[in-house]
Amino acid sequence: MKRENGCGVLIVQGDVNVMRFRQESNYFLELLNRSEASLQTSFQTGFGPLFSQIAKAFQDLYSDLRRYYRGSNVNLEEALNEFWARLLERLFKALNPQYIIGEEYLECVAKQSETLKPFGDTPRELKTKITRTVIAARTFAQGLVISGEAVRKVSQVGDHF
Repeated sequence: MKRENGCGVLIVQGDVNVMRFRQESNYFLELLNRSEASLQTSFQTGFGPLFSQIAKAFQDLYSDLRRYYRGSNVNLEEALNEFWARLLERLFKALNPQYIIGEEYLECVAKQSETLKPFGDTPRELKTKITRTVIAARTFAQGLVISGEAVRKVSQVGDHF
């Protein structure tokens, strides 16, 4: 779209920012999808039939990450903590099928996980990396939208002079 008053460059830049947002958004979501598929393949290979018992924890985590990226009010730290707690619970049950494990016992296991560190430092390290990455991607995408809106508003001001 071209304007005679010289504001056409602003309008084009605003449109470019909107297009860039769509491209970046699609790219990030595609990366999330690939990551999920790769993780699923790796775990299916490594865990075999056990993976079907823990797959829901991974699906829920990726769902939370997508919702956060799209702007939902998801607390990433809570979502990641919940993921590790659910993963531990499901693995514990799956690896001990000979026992009837009650909720109280699972709660005790969950409370001791900070001390026992069944996953080592991986939860802490991944929490930091995932949180930084997803927050940066979401902030960048939101910045593209806001800058496009700002450029459009500035170009409208130019129409009135």
